[in-house]
Amino acid sequence: MFKQYAVIALTLCCTQVIAQDSKTVIGEAFDTQSNELLYVEKHRYVQGDKHEVKYYDPQGKLFAQKLLNYGDYEQAPEFEQTNDLRGEWIRVTEQGSKIKVEYRETSDAVVFDKRFDVSDDLLVDAGFDRYVKKHWNELVNLKQKRSIDYLVPSRLTTVGFDVSKVDCLAGTVEPAVCFQIAPTSWWVSLAVDPITVAYDPDSHNLLRFNGRGNIASASGSYQTVDIHYQYPNAE
Repeated sequence: MFKQYAVIALTLCCTQVIAQDSKTVIGEAFDTQSNELLYVEKHRYVQGDKHEVKYYDPQGKLFAQKLLNYGDYEQAPEFEQTNDLRGEWIRVTEQGSKIKVEYRETSDAVVFDKRFDVSDDLLVDAGFDRYVKKHWNELVNLKQKRSIDYLVPSRLTTVGFDVSKVDCLAGTVEPAVCFQIAPTSWWVSLAVDPITVAYDPDSHNLLRFNGRGNIASASGSYQTVDIHYQYPNAE
């Protein structure tokens, strides 16, 4: 069971938390132990509220991509993600007051699906970034933890997390504002480390993500990454 929740590892990472004013965003993901570059993610907006993310290995080869669509439920966007390393495939679509999640672990695996009710506390993928922007004033003045439910497509379930304002990790660009996302359940916390995200206090752009990533390696493992974001088009 611990292995199962280690895989949960928040899909809120990376693509997950990025929806910015700049048309192009580049994230470099490093291994937290060796500081080795693992992959580069490139974000851009296409056709209004569509958000495209492409993942490249250190040699520049495209190996995964995602397209998100922020519709009626900004915190729970529709999206489709493919990972060529394993053939992993995820799709989330709106169906009235519900969302439908479809998941395939590898290219030759069975596709499983499940439906969930949409609520103000349900966050999906990069919907976390929209959540931060929408509740910015409340979050920066948090006196106690705030609860959310995060969708974990690979397990067709949701998991409770607490959001709190914390001190930033060493090496974070100043003057950033940082939040921690940690499992609500103590037994889930035994397998899933908290995630720390850093935001620019003026632009509210994501600057750094430190925690379990959302892109599986060729072996199917989800690595702990330290992602630093750049905004080449920002004024």
